[in-house]
Amino acid sequence: MALPTSNIEARITLALSFLGLMLGIFISAGVLAGDDQGRVNLLFLLLLFAFLPVFSLLLSLVLLVTKQNGVTAILLDMPFWPKEFLQAQLNIELGDQRRSWLFFESQVLSLAFAAGSIIVFVALLLGTDVNFVWRSTLLEATDLLPMLQLISKPWGFWIDAQPSLDLLQQSQNSRINGGVSAYSENWWQFVLAAQLTYNLIPRAVLLGLARWRYKHKTKLGSQLDRDDTTVNQRPLADPETLATVVYTLPESYQLLDWSSAPEHCRRFITQSFGKPVDLSPLSANSDINSLQRSAEFTSRVVLVKSWEPPLGEMKDVMELLDSQTQNFILPLDWVGTSIQSASSTHLEEWQRFAGSLGLSLAEWKVLQPGEHS
Repeated sequence: MALPTSNIEARITLALSFLGLMLGIFISAGVLAGDDQGRVNLLFLLLLFAFLPVFSLLLSLVLLVTKQNGVTAILLDMPFWPKEFLQAQLNIELGDQRRSWLFFESQVLSLAFAAGSIIVFVALLLGTDVNFVWRSTLLEATDLLPMLQLISKPWGFWIDAQPSLDLLQQSQNSRINGGVSAYSENWWQFVLAAQLTYNLIPRAVLLGLARWRYKHKTKLGSQLDRDDTTVNQRPLADPETLATVVYTLPESYQLLDWSSAPEHCRRFITQSFGKPVDLSPLSANSDINSLQRSAEFTSRVVLVKSWEPPLGEMKDVMELLDSQTQNFILPLDWVGTSIQSASSTHLEEWQRFAGSLGLSLAEWKVLQPGEHS
């Protein structure tokens, strides 16, 4: 029995929170451990705690605007998750609502990472003497100061967290000169302010906005489902529109592998339906025009993992395929080298997905091997 969607979302949010927290703790601990003398490179800290967070935040916004799935979608599709966990995602809606949910989960992951980084930083400040240095072959203290002053503009009210030329000169370290290395403990306030300003606080704000956006999309989707007279909207999938299940194929067919299936699955398909005239991988980045010109065929089969949810990006790819051929989706279930029949729950979900494609494209059918196979 499938879990309610709210339970699925809660479990995924908890799992991503834990993953982000652990990544933040271990990566930050590795960077803050410093060299064999306990010296921490200030420039590396700025890269980890300021520049990379700002870059990832901007990337998140770009992916949201361009309706592309980000790192979270890739993480949730990784094979290390339990199979039941992947199956449970079938209950989460497709399209814009799913993208909004993935954007929300990406902010959960990022905020947990930021929290883990700060936890480690504060713990090391309390329990050890963190010594900050900086090294550069090309830059001098006078060159670096303007950039640090620009970075610290947002917390101009925090006087002790402002960089200064004396502080830079005091903590500049040169391995060429030898002798006692220079360092300074006074950079900790600057580093902490950078983490709060460029990582933790922006992610917390974006998390709130992402949660509001997802709730809004969920509410809007429910309203559209109830409103049969809505115009100028892209047709939504009718939950009761189920594509036909068939067990045979025309002799000439192209097999597009969305699932990255192992070789024994391909042999099973050849034994069940005959050898395809063309076998090509299929992904969100595939050159669709090239795939469609690759060979002469009368039907097209898209191979998918039956237990994985049909993502919105898959639907986007389907819309680029021409409607001049007969189109089929083949959900397969396998464990090791054993091929199993798709469960009725998964099969119905793929029928519903194929039925939703038929609203805007030529009819799609769901293909299954015969009972004798």
